[in-house]
Amino acid sequence: MGYGRLLGPLLAGYLLFDRAFAYVHLPGTPLYIGEMVLAVGIVGVLTATGYIRIPLRDEPILALLAVFTLWGLVRAVPGIREYGMDAVRDSALWYYCLFAFLTTAALARSPDLLRRLMRQLDRLIPWLLLWLPVGLLLIPLQKSAPNVPFTSTSILSHKAGNAAIAALVVLGYMWLLADDRSARSRAVWSVVSLGVIALAATQNRGGLLGVVAGSLVGLMFLRDRARLVGKAVAVMALVIAIDTVLPLRLPIDGLQGRDFSSAQLIANVMSLGGSESPGNLGGTVDGRQELWSRVLNKQIEERLVEGAGFGVNLAAEVNVYDDGEESLRNPHNSHLNVLARMGVVGGALWVALWLGWYGRLIAGCRRLGRQGQVTRRNVAVWCLSITTAILVSSFFDPQLEGPQVAALLWVTFGIGVAVTSRRTWFGAGTAVAAASSDPVRRIVDRPGRMR
Repeated sequence: MGYGRLLGPLLAGYLLFDRAFAYVHLPGTPLYIGEMVLAVGIVGVLTATGYIRIPLRDEPILALLAVFTLWGLVRAVPGIREYGMDAVRDSALWYYCLFAFLTTAALARSPDLLRRLMRQLDRLIPWLLLWLPVGLLLIPLQKSAPNVPFTSTSILSHKAGNAAIAALVVLGYMWLLADDRSARSRAVWSVVSLGVIALAATQNRGGLLGVVAGSLVGLMFLRDRARLVGKAVAVMALVIAIDTVLPLRLPIDGLQGRDFSSAQLIANVMSLGGSESPGNLGGTVDGRQELWSRVLNKQIEERLVEGAGFGVNLAAEVNVYDDGEESLRNPHNSHLNVLARMGVVGGALWVALWLGWYGRLIAGCRRLGRQGQVTRRNVAVWCLSITTAILVSSFFDPQLEGPQVAALLWVTFGIGVAVTSRRTWFGAGTAVAAASSDPVRRIVDRPGRMR
């Protein structure tokens, strides 16, 4: 399936270049890279329907995802007639779910795709971790930097929260799946990953909170978690001690008046605990909460069950705009956006979907651990960690409305379903394989220590 071959380069582009990679423009014609890859996957599924039909039949969580997607389509149709491309643009909130279905189909056809993706990530890691700190430091220069040809998007339009999630992807890989690397290599790249996360955390608290939540979920499944937590606490204590004696600050101004400094990092960390936010942090929180409350109140009063649909500018309806930029179209919270646009029906499906997925993966991790399938178990733990980070971060940033993070989330969703499947469609001897002339290669679980 062509989709499977394109998936690794697509995710690599998003991790490296964020929004600047999201689309290319010919004069007058936007070409969205993620949507083009989705189109390739859809064509592949239509020519070999068994690769998606059998997983859909065997996996109730995929059936629930299909219901959520269909409800999104139902709510989008009226908006497309009234608002045109604005409704299509807003509908990315639900149609990026197609990445999950197509990933599942690609893994049903070729389970070895997962190993190829991990090898590609392993080769990407040095380039990614060397570029991300530079990209973060260049963010304040994005307004003066060149734009992507024929667009108004700066080539430096990298979000700090997205960079933090990218670093967590690498950190989880190093401690769960990089058995072929030496302990020294894993330690070096883990330290660099933590440095990227700290740098991003000076600019974005949502990404910081997401990474913390994702890390805690991953630690729950590690046997040596007490030692790792102890090291993390020791590093934090060291940073605070150094900052007390010799404050660390890069001679570059960050966005929104936030410095790249240890003092700013500590202030952001302290604000997560509910302490009074210094500087502009409190204003950011107050503004976001005002937007959330206005959007939520409007939905409760006027269209609670079915939602506003797609195409309506939710922020403009409540007279809230993003200063100095294009007006917001959403409540700056992906989960609230689901509720506002798809109503209680969509919100209930959204909650049920993630409860079902988490329940499935947690049970799957325990079962795979008992069976000694170390690699598949660790992939599932990795998926749990990445997904948690994204879902938590999406409370504070509309990440699921754009492919830069949404593609990673839904690909992770599909991989998690595959590696925890009790059925035979993911592996040798599947019903899909039996009906196909192409052999489906089995993922051989690598011997490794149970972390």
